[in-house]
Amino acid sequence: MIRSRGWKMTAVATLVVVLVLFLTPYLWIFLTSFKTRLDALADVPVWTFSPTFEHYPKIFIDKGYLSLVWNSLNVAIFSTLLSLSIGVPAAYVFARYDFAGKEDLFFFFLTTRMAPPISIVVPMFLLFSLIGLTDMPIAVILAHTTFNLSLVVWMMRGFFADIPREIDEAAMLDGHTRGGTFLKILLPLASPGLGATAVLCFILSWNEFLYAFILVAFESRTLTVGIPGLVTPHGTLWGQVAAVAVVATLPILLFTFLVQKHLVRGLTFGAIKG
Repeated sequence: MIRSRGWKMTAVATLVVVLVLFLTPYLWIFLTSFKTRLDALADVPVWTFSPTFEHYPKIFIDKGYLSLVWNSLNVAIFSTLLSLSIGVPAAYVFARYDFAGKEDLFFFFLTTRMAPPISIVVPMFLLFSLIGLTDMPIAVILAHTTFNLSLVVWMMRGFFADIPREIDEAAMLDGHTRGGTFLKILLPLASPGLGATAVLCFILSWNEFLYAFILVAFESRTLTVGIPGLVTPHGTLWGQVAAVAVVATLPILLFTFLVQKHLVRGLTFGAIKG
């Protein structure tokens, strides 16, 4: 009994330490977004101060960063949907069908994720320039789809493999076609994996910098590309940087909250088999 209580107290203490380590930077950013420039640059951290709300309207309205948030949302949402639309059926094929070269093809999908982005972005820029897609959000959407697609195939293949084949056979005996079985039976069963995969794809796309920096110019910039513009010759505008950072975390937190019931199960089962 004493040993059990000791382990419980140790676990609680460890959890508190981990939470403090992870949440302190976010708390600091949140507080800095309401500090004046003088308080933000103070040598000794200032914890009690008179808050100012000037940074949010200055950065998002006066400097037009609200359009960058909209650009980032469009890119992240559409690249996630496109990755799932292509990758989920491909993962189903890898999980349910046997064909020559299947494992080699699957390994090829994974290697596309392992390649350094800098080695791909220049050929991709030249390709998009030839077909007239540079400086357009569709270029970034397609680029993000290329590196998210392998993640979708890898995770969802494991999740489909975790579903017994007997379910497919029973559904087809009831009159469902192969496509109907996939859409009406297997996809609902795989919803935890879909939720987890969608969250990871959205986060990777939302936080990506290099492709967005190379492929689009001023009008179509994403939020990650706009943040370095707050580093001026006269110094870094830390209050505005913190305000952008706070707003940049909100879509990820909201999206994760909406699919949280699927997230843990999807990450636990879907990505470890297959």
